[in-house]
Amino acid sequence: MLDGTQDAELPTLPELLASSSKVTPSPLSLTSPEASSYISRLTTLSLEQLETEPTELSSSSAQLTNALTTLCYTSYPTFLSLHATTSTLSSSIDALSSSLSSLLAALPDLESSARSFAQDSRSLLASRRKAALVLEHHDKLHDVLSIPLLLETSVRNHNYADALLLAQHATTLASRFPSNPLVQSVKADCDTRIHSMLAQLLRVLHEQAKLPALFRAVGFLRKMEVLSEQELALAFLSGRSSYLDGSLRAVEVEKKGLDGEGSVEREREIHARYLKRYVDAWREGVHDVVTQYTTIFLDRSQGADSTSAELHVLLTTFTTLRVRQLLDLLQETLPLVANPSLLSSLLTQLTYCATSFARVGMDFRAALGPLFVHAVRVGVTREFNDATDSWSSALELDDPSKPRSRSTSSARKKPSRTFLPPSVTAAPPLPTPTQLSAIASSAPNTPPALLAAYPPLAIYTNALLSTLNGLRLLAPASLLRDLLAALDAALARGATDLLAYARSVVLSDRTNGATTASADEAKREEDVVRAVGVAYTKVFVPFLRRALVEGVYGVKAGGEESGVEVNEELRRALDEVREWLDHSPE
Repeated sequence: MLDGTQDAELPTLPELLASSSKVTPSPLSLTSPEASSYISRLTTLSLEQLETEPTELSSSSAQLTNALTTLCYTSYPTFLSLHATTSTLSSSIDALSSSLSSLLAALPDLESSARSFAQDSRSLLASRRKAALVLEHHDKLHDVLSIPLLLETSVRNHNYADALLLAQHATTLASRFPSNPLVQSVKADCDTRIHSMLAQLLRVLHEQAKLPALFRAVGFLRKMEVLSEQELALAFLSGRSSYLDGSLRAVEVEKKGLDGEGSVEREREIHARYLKRYVDAWREGVHDVVTQYTTIFLDRSQGADSTSAELHVLLTTFTTLRVRQLLDLLQETLPLVANPSLLSSLLTQLTYCATSFARVGMDFRAALGPLFVHAVRVGVTREFNDATDSWSSALELDDPSKPRSRSTSSARKKPSRTFLPPSVTAAPPLPTPTQLSAIASSAPNTPPALLAAYPPLAIYTNALLSTLNGLRLLAPASLLRDLLAALDAALARGATDLLAYARSVVLSDRTNGATTASADEAKREEDVVRAVGVAYTKVFVPFLRRALVEGVYGVKAGGEESGVEVNEELRRALDEVREWLDHSPE
């Protein structure tokens, strides 16, 4: 216990050194790393080494003192310069400290100014950055901005494939940069050019074009994907229909001569020529549309889907409307042609046209019959009436609405001058029973020679025979009854007018005979009228009815089953004429 206490009270080596030294060392000098290292070395020395250690230390100290003295003597300029430099450095450091203080005081203002400058120059920097970016990507921007101009040039030069590629590229750029106004503006300009291209392609469908050009235009319209297949087919039919209408309107030039001042025959020829040109243009135009539509649309969709059915319906509608248009024109114009020879030529042309369309399912031959039957009926009936009007005008009948006067009766031609040639002075010829029998058995198309003795009646006969000769070229079997009824009506009217003329002549001669002509001359004039009446009823009327029934239709006249009996109007008119002929003069 005592030993532990004594060990605890023993001083450490640094304390012993400090206490034995004449100079009071600093506590830190003995605790420095160098001192600690030296003290640690001392503990390892032996006693003899420890005893000699002071002597070695003194020797080392003396050597160091001598070396330091020699250094100071030899290097005193350096020490002086070092001293001066140290003084200067101290003053410089003071000045630097003062400057740093001023700088620190000015830094807040500098920071505020820098921030204000940065704020003010931010927009300018952004503009400069944009300009630099634009300059960097100048070539790319130029390519993008040139797309609308290139597209317009391609459309103008009909280079639609390149135009579609450019439009597709613009669409791709717009989808990649939806928020870029420049790209969207380019896309809008390209859409405008594409609309112009669409209008140009649709205009091709309205112009004169062959199948390759139309096929190409429809192909590009399909690639544009702006119209469905049905809408595209409808646009095609609409365009070709518009062009066809223009072609048909150009045929109207054939109707130039219809000014109402030409002859009837000339007007009929003009109408016939117009119909021929119209039918040719219609046939070529409609056939082209059908074949083009079939090649472009129907051959492409061979399936039985709804699209194919709708495409067939569109073509059927187009052809139906066009055939209806042609039939309406024929119904309106054919009666104006009237001449059966012209009608026959038109029927041949239309039959050929309908036959050619039968190969594409447009055989409309069955619709032509009623139209031509109606035209023949109207035309022949008109010819019969015109001939009868000429006969009536040759009789110089008085207008019943005007009062008759003695001067008017005297100015009228005598029957002998009206019905007989100037060279005939004998009594007018009358048919004998033998002649009537020969006429009844002769050919129905050979007019009796007796009718040539009465020029007005011969002219009347020639007019009706001309009509019947034309009818032979186109004589519908169903019209026999109607045409015979029209002929009977015309002959009945001619007989009525002849009877009125005869009565007016006899009445005039009996009223003025005592003062203007001898009784023999009056009797001769009355005999002329009676001879004309006999020729009309016994020769003229039977011959013309046979000419129509037997000469044109080849039906044997006679018998009720033939359907050629005389109608009531003509029978009554002929009975009145015969009654007047059988009446003895007073």
